[in-house]
Amino acid sequence: MTTTATQDTSTVLPDERHIRRGEFIFRQGEVGNEMFVIGEGSVRLVISTEDGHESDIGVFGKGEFFGELSLMSAAPRSASAIAAEDSVLLVVTRDVFSMMVQDDLDIVARMMSEQGRRLSRANEPITQLTQQLGRVRVAAHCLRRLLDGPPLALDAAGLAQELGLPAVAVSSTIGLLAQEGIGALENGSWKLAADDVARLSDAILRESDVE
Repeated sequence: MTTTATQDTSTVLPDERHIRRGEFIFRQGEVGNEMFVIGEGSVRLVISTEDGHESDIGVFGKGEFFGELSLMSAAPRSASAIAAEDSVLLVVTRDVFSMMVQDDLDIVARMMSEQGRRLSRANEPITQLTQQLGRVRVAAHCLRRLLDGPPLALDAAGLAQELGLPAVAVSSTIGLLAQEGIGALENGSWKLAADDVARLSDAILRESDVE
């Protein structure tokens, strides 16, 4: 009697994971050996910057996937994943992923294309936040100088060197503040007087209101 060996597929089928709303699926910086497909519910992906600010990549729903970058590259998690509502996730391990790739060679290309779109969306708010924090640094530095004793005359190149910021960014900030009636631009110099202290303080508070 001949016995035919059968493959045990129980180790290569996706497992289900039930996640409650607000629960972390993984955190940025952790090692990841699996990706996830959303069976039910939705998941929020968030990137944290070094200074503690958070930027949303987006909220993903049923049928969408996440966590694939760490699975394909063995890199640490580039974002945190949080359940936006009670969710059911299909866990795709390296073994399952290998089988998927064998069945569909285009799957990696499609995943990388989607990853590129996500990174593009993530970079936009991070860039905006970086610019906003740069404006706060310029305004706060000028306020300190002004409090030391008005009047004050500053130029973009000198400020940029003092703060270690691009001259174009500093010049743009000065121009925006001057348009708001804070100081005056005269012959390439930004002149501030004692009555600009309150307006400059208001501008700092406004720019510091990071959501």
